Amino acid sequence: MTQKILIIEDDPKIFELLDPFLTRNGFKTIFAQDNFEGLLQFEKEHPHLVLLNLIQTCREIRKISNVPIIFISCKNDAKDMIEGLDAGGDDYVVKPFKLDELLARIRSNLRRAPIYHHVNLHFSYSTQTLPLLELDQLKIDERNQKVFLRDKEVLFSAKEYRLFLFLAQNPNKIWSPTDLYTKIWGNNSIGDTRTINVHISNIRKKIEADVTNPRFILTIRGGGFLFNN
Repeated sequence: MTQKILIIEDDPKIFELLDPFLTRNGFKTIFAQDNFEGLLQFEKEHPHLVLLNLIQTCREIRKISNVPIIFISCKNDAKDMIEGLDAGGDDYVVKPFKLDELLARIRSNLRRAPIYHHVNLHFSYSTQTLPLLELDQLKIDERNQKVFLRDKEVLFSAKEYRLFLFLAQNPNKIWSPTDLYTKIWGNNSIGDTRTINVHISNIRKKIEADVTNPRFILTIRGGGFLFNN
């Protein structure tokens, strides 16, 4: 099955650049030039991955889907990257970018994205029994790729879930941002490890009673992050 990539971009020249390149690499591309058209195409096409530069569109998609989202932006400062990831983006690429780098990120995000059902976010898995991790009032249902806190489901993006699950499955060990990026994104040469910091911050907001004094994910000065089992 050909994987579909929705490109939501106000500059048609970006689509003219990406369309033939992605097509040659086996993808089908769909183009939308604004938020309204982008959401219509998303509902119609059910793409496997979205490239965009609109914060609001990212937020709207995140309400109904955990599909991988990569920001393509001309803004390179930390504040803009954090805003994009905080809105639900999985990755962030700055213009001008190398096509091979973007392709690597697309493939990495698709390869490591969970299988999802559009809209209801119920993940599809085999009937094989997978562990149910429980710690205090936190529960991770690996079979259905769901996290519960005090019996209430916590909604994670695909990358947040993968990062959180990896840390929970490897507790009491310090992981550097570089190591975590390699484990979750699959590339150790093209990633911006600030992405990890933003995702950890987002996870903490969802599961920690006090983000300034976290119970589950600890920051180790000069080292990285540790899941406190």
